[in-house]
Amino acid sequence: MTEPNIFSWNTMIGGYANQCHGMVALELYCQMQRTGIQSDGYTFPCILKACARLTALQQGMAIHVHVLKSGFGSDVFVRSALVAMYAKCGRLEDARQMFDKMSQRDAVSWNAMIRGYVQNKLCEEALKLYREMQLTGVELTKHTITTVLPACGSMRDLQQGKDIHGYISVCGFESDIFVDNALIDMYTKCGSIEDACHVFDNMSQRDVISWNSMIVGYVQNECFDKALDLFSEMELGGVKPDLVTIAGVLPACTHLAALQHGKEIHAQMVRNGLKSDVFVDNTLIDMYAKCGGLDDARRMFDTMSRRDVVSWNVTIMGYGMHGYGDEAITLFSLMKQTDVMPDDITFMALLSACSHAGLVGEGWQYFDCMRQDYHITPSVEHYACMVDLLGRAGHLDEAWNFTKNMPLEPNAIIWRALLGACKNHHNIELGLQVAERLVELEPKYAGNYVLLSNIYASAGRWDDVFKLRKMMNNRGVKKSPGCSWIEVESRKHSFIAGDRSHPQSEEIYELLDSLAWQIKEAGYVPDTNGVLHDVEEEQKEHLLYAHSEKLAIAFGILNTCPGSPIRITKNLRVCGDCHKATKFISKVVRREIIVRDSNRFHHFLDGQCSCGDYW
Repeated sequence: MTEPNIFSWNTMIGGYANQCHGMVALELYCQMQRTGIQSDGYTFPCILKACARLTALQQGMAIHVHVLKSGFGSDVFVRSALVAMYAKCGRLEDARQMFDKMSQRDAVSWNAMIRGYVQNKLCEEALKLYREMQLTGVELTKHTITTVLPACGSMRDLQQGKDIHGYISVCGFESDIFVDNALIDMYTKCGSIEDACHVFDNMSQRDVISWNSMIVGYVQNECFDKALDLFSEMELGGVKPDLVTIAGVLPACTHLAALQHGKEIHAQMVRNGLKSDVFVDNTLIDMYAKCGGLDDARRMFDTMSRRDVVSWNVTIMGYGMHGYGDEAITLFSLMKQTDVMPDDITFMALLSACSHAGLVGEGWQYFDCMRQDYHITPSVEHYACMVDLLGRAGHLDEAWNFTKNMPLEPNAIIWRALLGACKNHHNIELGLQVAERLVELEPKYAGNYVLLSNIYASAGRWDDVFKLRKMMNNRGVKKSPGCSWIEVESRKHSFIAGDRSHPQSEEIYELLDSLAWQIKEAGYVPDTNGVLHDVEEEQKEHLLYAHSEKLAIAFGILNTCPGSPIRITKNLRVCGDCHKATKFISKVVRREIIVRDSNRFHHFLDGQCSCGDYW
């Protein structure tokens, strides 16, 4: 075209701006300016959209000057585009000033300002402006709805979200897939998973975003099994997952320790040709490490083409939770040789690794290093790691003084770490002082009472144990039952102590009888110190006999290939007797048994545990 007119220029600029090629749109705009062709009321909204998408504030401000010089300063479409540009670039005061000076506003103007507040996480202001919009009588559009619903989700304002849903029903917007997706996202963020399911189930059509929103919603609301079930349903329905799906569903595998599921999802991602990014790779490393596949996690880390600080953090954290403190320290040394700067999470991972491995000197070194070399101010979580490190190592007086002299107010995590140390090292006097403060902070948390009960029981103070139980009953505090589970052929099998509900119970208990005899022959003596009942020793042994992790291990021996690792997960800390028994079981059956409890991993092999009995 030898002499393109304004229509031609606008078509090209608008096309590139709408296709997210903002730099090309800006170059074309500059070329048009040089030709002497004057911009019009269509040019400016298009090029301002490009600036907004690029967050190109300087170019946007320059175009604002062109707008004023060209006489389009009062054009409602141009002013709406300016509001959107300033808001997207984080200049909310300028955006609001522009908005307030508009003599007339249409839905686009209101939507632009509301969206600006939402994008800048000022959701309360967004909802306030939405209510003002309603009062003006301006007709709400689908764009208004999809803009304001995320604000309801972020604010957890379920009632406002339901009110908007009512308006959607009246206006007949429910058949719109974008509106439905926004509703699902809002309901899940507000914790109303049933309402989200209702919207999802009644959608006439769904896209990958619909499935992703529902899967992520299940994970956010700790419905991990349902997230995996929905992912399977998505596959059966022929909907191809994208990277958002993968990143959304992997945390469900992580929480359930469903390693086989996680591996299958990873394999499917590769088969579908999905090119991974750093975020997904980090999620995979975290999943493998927390599901017991530490070697897989390290292989994933080593093959990454680019690593950010999260990549290093999750891998260091993985080594720490498995008790491999030296490996975590070695990895940190490698990190220092790169251009990736450690952050507060890095040092939290290092301190935790030192705590699990009993590396007290190294822990102090990194605690000082983060402050002096990296100028990171320790948070309460860092102090909690230090208290845990000192307490586990038996330095109770030092941990107590450290807690009293720390510049921040100790929270429940710190007191609980110290109370756990008092239990492990049989310090009743200090334990009572710590428990008193802990119960004040968390009067309804059962774990605190259980720790104190253990301290009393180990000292034979059964009257105090009974008094504590009575206090728990009076306060309505209930202890969560211990539960262990194992994944076999991508199916989860759960057990509680004394459980006989499993179809294979008869075989499980027969094997337990046989194992009990074999490990006693090998030298096992039951550890009854953790039994919180004043009964005869024989009865205590009987109570220990069918703990949930022992049932899960027996099931694993029966249903997995000889020689393969048995992976167990427990919702509570593994008890002393089960830890001792599992060491002997690993020896007599010649299997590696990997147990993830609420604190860490234990790798049992040939009568030894990776924790070195330091846990």
